Amino acid sequence: MNFSRPEQLQELESKSEFDLLIIGGGIVGSAALQMASSKGLDSILLEKNDFASGASSRSTKLLHGGIRYLPQLQFGLVKESLLEQKILVKLLGDLYKPLKLLAPIYKDDGFSDLPKIFQFNAVSSIAFKIGLTLYDFLGSRDKNQKHLNIDKSETKKLFPILKQEKLKKSFMFQDAQTDDAKLVVTLLRNAVEINNAKAINYMEIKDITKSSSKYKIKVLNTLNNRDHTLYATNIIAATGVHNLPGEYKEKSSKIKYSGGAHLVLRGDPLKINGHGILLPRTEDNRIMFVLPWFGNTIVGTTDTESFSGTLDRPFANNQDKEYLIRHVKKYFDIEDIEYISSWSGVRALIDNKLTSTKNVSRGHFFKNIDDKFIQISGGKLTGFRLIAKESLELLFDKKFDLERLSFTEEVLELSNQFSETDLEICFQHYCIAKPSDYMLRRTHLSWFNENGGKNEIRKIIGKFENKNIEKETLKELDDEGLLYKNN
Repeated sequence: MNFSRPEQLQELESKSEFDLLIIGGGIVGSAALQMASSKGLDSILLEKNDFASGASSRSTKLLHGGIRYLPQLQFGLVKESLLEQKILVKLLGDLYKPLKLLAPIYKDDGFSDLPKIFQFNAVSSIAFKIGLTLYDFLGSRDKNQKHLNIDKSETKKLFPILKQEKLKKSFMFQDAQTDDAKLVVTLLRNAVEINNAKAINYMEIKDITKSSSKYKIKVLNTLNNRDHTLYATNIIAATGVHNLPGEYKEKSSKIKYSGGAHLVLRGDPLKINGHGILLPRTEDNRIMFVLPWFGNTIVGTTDTESFSGTLDRPFANNQDKEYLIRHVKKYFDIEDIEYISSWSGVRALIDNKLTSTKNVSRGHFFKNIDDKFIQISGGKLTGFRLIAKESLELLFDKKFDLERLSFTEEVLELSNQFSETDLEICFQHYCIAKPSDYMLRRTHLSWFNENGGKNEIRKIIGKFENKNIEKETLKELDDEGLLYKNN
């Protein structure tokens, strides 16, 4: 069975009862589907928009251990993430990419997340080195993975336009990257094409009611307005920032939002040469990253309690972009910064009204909504496997784990320029239903091309049947902040 939307809908016509329903097609829900189906559970995942269209395509693309959480004394979260790296490198194939990052230490700047007592010039470098030593220890790192001291002259050789004034020294440490959206659809393809699971996008759950020992779920296919009814014995809601549907809305986990904006710069204008840089202090006492990404450069992220757009389609506003550009100029000798595109995501954090979003734990938590019905909230990209595993083991008396993924090379080979061959592969094996699925999440065509890839739309829409598809696609790209207003 192919992971194509027509085939998935056809399967739904012939089957309506399942062991497990997963609500939400982000990274955690997709991993849970892969694990559950690998153990023989008859499982289905439904997503009201496109797979990975929420935070799982809008991250900073880091499978990091969380160096910034050490000063917050979140040692458990850091150790968990670092140990996950050692597991994920064996499971994700080329979707796991080790990455060296530079941490420059400047006089009078320090490192924003360190306690104030360690911010003084005399001790800031020592304190950061101790933190990196602890980082290496918690991650049980091999010698070639441990951090290195980099003096000022070597820093200049490696990063020629990084500002040298007041630079004291630097450290190089290791973390990792992934392609978050492609990881999601690869997990789903493994679940469907290898384990015979079901996964369908643009299926909005309108109501859930308890019916004897099962849950009755009313679903709307939002692309053709057709109703479906199915039944599930167990439910996992991996709904991110969204509430539960129907009568369960009031039982939803209490969360707070955090907006995170990013810029994509064409090529390597900051001369980072395939490395990442951790910028040590922003004006709101945070850190920021500059990262390589498929031949281009990511700058991010912000952390704001408000965001522009909607929960489904947030976007980076002018204030977000100016903030990111301002901090790049603070640390790099560059006058003009031109960006191709931008995006923003909304994080779901534990609702702690007593602290700002930058200090709220990125740990995950579960809520028992009903008998055999749980909701997952919070968590970091790095912890997706562990979160999915724990959620399944709360419901079933079995041990679950993620299998090594197939199809990783194929998904990474999808071009970021229009290709009829790639578009057909996406129809057959990556469940696209709209041009934007292909342009934004199966490839990076819209992120890596001027004006959101608008010039390619006419070549793409001919493969879709909806007569209003061009207008709808342009609106979605505009909602994402990808279209220039004078076009």
